[in-house]
Amino acid sequence: MAAGPRGRLLLVALVSAAAVVAAGGLLPGCAAAAGEKVPLALYYETLCPYCSRFIVNHLAGIFEDGIVDAIDLRLVPYGNAHVVGANNTISCQQSPSMAAIPRFRPALLLAAILLLAAGAVEGKKGGKVDVALYYESLCPYSAMFVVGNLARVFKDGLLDAVNLSLVPYGNARVKDGKISCQHGSEECFLNTVEACAIDVWPDLRVHFRFIYCVEDLVVNHKQREWESCFGKLNLDPKPVTDCYKGERGHQLSLKYGRQTDALQPPHKYVPWVVVDGQPLYEDYENFEAYICKAYKGHPPKVCEGLARPPTPTVLEVAEAGNRVSYYDSGDIRLKPDEDGHAKIKVVVPDDDD
Repeated sequence: MAAGPRGRLLLVALVSAAAVVAAGGLLPGCAAAAGEKVPLALYYETLCPYCSRFIVNHLAGIFEDGIVDAIDLRLVPYGNAHVVGANNTISCQQSPSMAAIPRFRPALLLAAILLLAAGAVEGKKGGKVDVALYYESLCPYSAMFVVGNLARVFKDGLLDAVNLSLVPYGNARVKDGKISCQHGSEECFLNTVEACAIDVWPDLRVHFRFIYCVEDLVVNHKQREWESCFGKLNLDPKPVTDCYKGERGHQLSLKYGRQTDALQPPHKYVPWVVVDGQPLYEDYENFEAYICKAYKGHPPKVCEGLARPPTPTVLEVAEAGNRVSYYDSGDIRLKPDEDGHAKIKVVVPDDDD
């Protein structure tokens, strides 16, 4: 999809929404005098992932905050399509099949979107916030985030407000069914071990404890002692061992690879944290504030002291910080200085490697 048309389409919706919010703030004092609704139009296409994300994560909010009573909403499902030929054939950006929709379908589509949006908002009010961590086992930044940041959800009450999922794949790549990992075969192996742990122990409290133990060893450069986590946590190693030694482990890693590669927008580095479908980019360490903002139930006490973060958009361009790992950056390690403080060491592979 071309960047230009996508940006203009989304901008139209966001600018219009801002105008609605401004008008909504004036309604209590001037509604009787004006008696007019603010027109709001969204020009979109059904298979555009940014359009879908905007409808679900942003536009649906008008049914929750009362703005819907102040606007005249119109949806225009056409987007970057164009008409060609004497027969007025419609050519769509995403797929020729989009043009085959009968002419009566747009009206039904509009009604369905409104109903689904309203239902999604109602269901979200008391629902949990979806949080996903896309990471790789030997990335030092991923390990430090799991141990030093993400583990807090089990202590501060946020666990009851989230659906947390871990995706151990990161910047790996698949070629001819074989997986190659950024930090070598050892990382591919531990990714599979952690994928098997998630599969064998679907209870988050169980598999997270195991993954936390392994990643804590990674932070302390003792990852080869990972099997000690079974004994420390009194867990039976056999189910996980059978998994990673068999075909099941490989298939789980391929599954997580497909899940990672399907991210929209695509991940740029690891750790990559997504809250309710929105990537946090380099602000991932502030994930608790994003959860508190997204949660519609009674907020946990920890939310009282957290600042409300800005809403990330699909148009944000993230600059690389010092706490992320890109695929093409080489082997990134922590190197203590003379005072014992961790510094970043980037090891670029030689041509012979």
